[in-house]
Amino acid sequence: MKKTNLGLLIGLITYLMWGFLSLFWKLLSGVNSYNTFSYRIVFTVITMLIYMVLSGNTKRYQTELRQLFHNKKALGAMLFASIMIAINWLTYIFAVSHGQATEASLGYYIMPLVSIVLSLAVLHEHLSRSMVIAVLVALVGVGLLIYNTGHLPLISVTLALSFGIYGLLKKEVTLSSDVAMLVESAVITPFALIYLIFFAKESMVDYSAMENTLLIISGVVTAIPLLLFAEAVKRAPLNIIGFIQYINPTIQLLLAIFLFGEGITQGELSGFAFIWLAIIIFSLGQVNSLRKKASK
Repeated sequence: MKKTNLGLLIGLITYLMWGFLSLFWKLLSGVNSYNTFSYRIVFTVITMLIYMVLSGNTKRYQTELRQLFHNKKALGAMLFASIMIAINWLTYIFAVSHGQATEASLGYYIMPLVSIVLSLAVLHEHLSRSMVIAVLVALVGVGLLIYNTGHLPLISVTLALSFGIYGLLKKEVTLSSDVAMLVESAVITPFALIYLIFFAKESMVDYSAMENTLLIISGVVTAIPLLLFAEAVKRAPLNIIGFIQYINPTIQLLLAIFLFGEGITQGELSGFAFIWLAIIIFSLGQVNSLRKKASK
């Protein structure tokens, strides 16, 4: 029980960190989004290489990487997953720096439901009645958002789909979370460097000392929550930790409305209401499922 409680505590800290991460990227809104993303990729690789050396896990990294390169299916899944997480990171940075943090938070609200649909379509997993109802209610909410705003919430859909596909692909990979992060960022690093060297109109010499500091520590800011999350799921079941995952988008939404001053229209609120209802239905279904398992 103590182990589970510690896992939940670490999970809670992780989701709080992810929730307040929008503040970090908002401070970098003066930097071009593509530049911020590219520097994040580069400094994440540097951070993970330093972590590898300081943690004394060099041999484990070498072993896991060797196994990955000898497994073509896993390697292909990892390369595609790297592209998906890169799209997710870039979209989120763009959204926050361009005053669309509200739409970004919606993406993380519907992400678990998108993962359910993907599992059904690709893995042919069985859906409980509550999951089916939750997905249908969420679709009504997205439909209302499209109807009331006149456009598809593209940022929300991109964030949810990219992370949902990322999670699906990672089922094919057995890498440790730290090794996986190094691989994912390393795959995108050549493209990030090509952009920064040949296409970026600005460089770090054009930014303030604070902006440069934030860019340098962006790798650490990226790595710490993911490594903590990996520790959390080692100690507590993923389905239990999943119940607190909505802390992340809730913090993002509150920051967007009350700190970033984005506001929310009546039409958007009606769409959000259906999505929140879908989340409640989904969560109650999960609670019921856990109770049934506990009673057996």
